[in-house]
Amino acid sequence: MKIIKSAAFLLSLSLLVPSAADRGSVYNWYFKAGEDGGRPMVFGGSTMPDKYGTIYLGNPDDKVIYLTFDAGYGCESLDNILETLKEEDVKASFFILPALVKYALPTVKRMEEDGHLIANHTYSHKNLSRVTDIEELKKELTDLEDYCRAEAGIEIAKFVRPPEGAFTEQTLAFCRELGYTPVFWSFAYADWDERKQPDPESAKQKILKNAHNGEVMLLHPNSRTNAAILGDVIKELKNRGYSFKTLDGFDKAAMSTELYEKLNGKGLLYSGNAEKEDCIALTFDDGPHAKLTDEILGILDGYGAKATFFMIGENVEQNPEVARRVLAAGHEVGNHTYSHRKASSMSVPELESEIKKAEDVFLRELNYRPKLFRPPAGDIDEAGMEAAAALGFTGVLWRVDTRDWAHPSVQQIVNTVKRGVKGGDIVLFHDYISGESPTPQALRELLPYLTERYKLVTVSELIS
Repeated sequence: MKIIKSAAFLLSLSLLVPSAADRGSVYNWYFKAGEDGGRPMVFGGSTMPDKYGTIYLGNPDDKVIYLTFDAGYGCESLDNILETLKEEDVKASFFILPALVKYALPTVKRMEEDGHLIANHTYSHKNLSRVTDIEELKKELTDLEDYCRAEAGIEIAKFVRPPEGAFTEQTLAFCRELGYTPVFWSFAYADWDERKQPDPESAKQKILKNAHNGEVMLLHPNSRTNAAILGDVIKELKNRGYSFKTLDGFDKAAMSTELYEKLNGKGLLYSGNAEKEDCIALTFDDGPHAKLTDEILGILDGYGAKATFFMIGENVEQNPEVARRVLAAGHEVGNHTYSHRKASSMSVPELESEIKKAEDVFLRELNYRPKLFRPPAGDIDEAGMEAAAALGFTGVLWRVDTRDWAHPSVQQIVNTVKRGVKGGDIVLFHDYISGESPTPQALRELLPYLTERYKLVTVSELIS
């Protein structure tokens, strides 16, 4: 099972970095190992994949490793790997093909029972860079989903790893439009060829040497070498202080911990309040939406829960009555800019204009002036945050990101919150999502759990 071509591991930077103007250029994912155990340079340092929510390298400040496997078929090595993961109490993410379900159904069911995340490696292992029609890509993804549902009774997560690491920018755009999160990696090695298995000790040292914060590690579970060394690798990484998460708990910091702590120390920016151990704040971005916001309001009201809605000025103009109902229900409204432009794409004066234009809408339509500001995608630098503060706003980020905008399953959202939340946290949801949103049903399942443990308050109450 040769899942990844050697081109994906080119350490040369000779590949062209994609331009926004050419979404048809074909790329093979690659990385350049960091020096002295540092973080690698991935995809030549290009941030183009970030526009589509692509996962490949996590928070540089968190000693977390996202262990992922591309699993095309069942074998003894895969079973041994699952046993090792269970012994070490580590959850991983498996990108599967239909053959695994067809010929190794008990193995797939064990993955689910053991709490691993099962994700999409397409139905036919097709090179997605050659797929130029969105309906063809949709069929590749949904055919596998339907097969897993019918044959195994499982719902696979809406994460997709393009076979061979081959893609175009259009591939990523299609994935985003269809509600899937593309996933690549920041470390992998030549482990897939069963006829050329690497020496176990050399392989172990290679994996450990390249360990880094936020690593998305790709291994192939048909590898006898991986099966033999995985236990030792996990133990050593734990000894070094690393923990392991599945992709539904992925965290890619919008800013460095150093900058956040600096701004937080000045009282300009908050992601929570550890002193309020009995409270959490639920937040909803990008609304108001004509239907989804009202549905969420009804669910919150059923539990007496208060929340904070960070609204986009344009959407308030389109749905002012919905925004008024948010305030009438006792919730808080925050400024999320007028048109949802990222701060990094604007000068400080442009950012100020976006904030002020949204504020004008709130005053005109709601007779209300928000005190809180959330930069779209949490993307803002020190100058931008200081400019927002000069306008009278307190910045708000989050500590738990449900990634509900990417249409994960309801259970993924529930697991993300239950595994990640603690007292004093701010949790990020969205009340404006294209297509059918999993958020309302996730809230129905989460609120009984959360209200038994915490008081659900507005952000201003939490950080006061």
